[in-house]
Amino acid sequence: MRWIGKFIISVVSCILLVALAGCASDKTNLEDATVPLALGLDVKDKKLHYYISAPVFSKDIQKKSREGGGIAEGLRQSRNQQDAQFPGSLAGRNFQVIIVGKQLLQYKDWFKVLDVMFRDPRNTITDRIIAFDGPMEDIFNFQAKDQPPLPLFIKAIVDSGSRSSATVKTTAQELHRQLYDRAMTPSISEIKIENNKIMLKGTTLLSRKGEYRTSLTYQETSLLHILRNEAKPGVSLTFPVDDLQQTMPFNIDKVSFSLGDISVKTKSSHENGRFQFNIKVKSIVSITEKFLEFELLGNSEEMANKLSKEMKKSMEALIRKCQSYNIDPFGYGFYARAYQYPLYKEAQADWGKELSRAHFDVEVDLRIGSTGAVE
Repeated sequence: MRWIGKFIISVVSCILLVALAGCASDKTNLEDATVPLALGLDVKDKKLHYYISAPVFSKDIQKKSREGGGIAEGLRQSRNQQDAQFPGSLAGRNFQVIIVGKQLLQYKDWFKVLDVMFRDPRNTITDRIIAFDGPMEDIFNFQAKDQPPLPLFIKAIVDSGSRSSATVKTTAQELHRQLYDRAMTPSISEIKIENNKIMLKGTTLLSRKGEYRTSLTYQETSLLHILRNEAKPGVSLTFPVDDLQQTMPFNIDKVSFSLGDISVKTKSSHENGRFQFNIKVKSIVSITEKFLEFELLGNSEEMANKLSKEMKKSMEALIRKCQSYNIDPFGYGFYARAYQYPLYKEAQADWGKELSRAHFDVEVDLRIGSTGAVE
């Protein structure tokens, strides 16, 4: 039974060591530490500006966050500036969100500013990368009594929006992969301030060098998720099904529906000197809203055909939009690389331009499984 005695001695020793460590004179109380959770980056007067927000844990202070910022040539170089603006010690750089301004997104390779995030193992790489259209001071100085601290609130709306396919959730690690993989181009979340509220705007699409190219609405982002084969059941879409003259203060010719399990099959080939992509989308849908006079029970197939046609049209428009900017946020380069590697290898240096020449054949097959509790 000697091992039992040794085990007890080991446990007691560990407890004593922990107790002694807790009584050490160099301990840091939570209220004396600064934990930055949000980082903002933008360009102003052709200089790199950074912004930081950290929660305040003291119960004696009404404002629950403290903001700082300045001008720096790099994040590591600005470390002393950051320390000088906050009391106590800065406990790491475990940011929840990194907000990037539209001015910075106009520069190629802006992502290199975040080099220290990957080089220093004490930093996290799960930060959400988010684009903001507006002065960065506006969002870091934004205060609202009905919402949690800024970093936690923005992280929450991005995460919930990505689950409903209204935006994408791109971490620093994922953005690094998208930028250095030639088979696709990056996409990040986008937020805005509207009516004195921070809101999701949709998705920002970037070039292979990280430059801003265009933005997607909520519905375009949902279609992006579907074409990526990443959408989960419950995605909601709205399309017009008849060219009706609007006589009311809302669109009476539109039908909303949610998709169940979604099947997306993509095949690639190379014909007549350019890549060809055949995309087939199938799903059982549930009608969630309609205003027009249309009897669904006996004409569900007709309605399904109308919705399929409109969804196909919207997907083709989204693909053409991306082709016009020479970008591939869908990742069709992965299919070309997997099935036509020799031809892809010749075009990989400028895959976005090659994709702009590609031909797409999109087929959408929707079937109505539910029309709701009432007709």
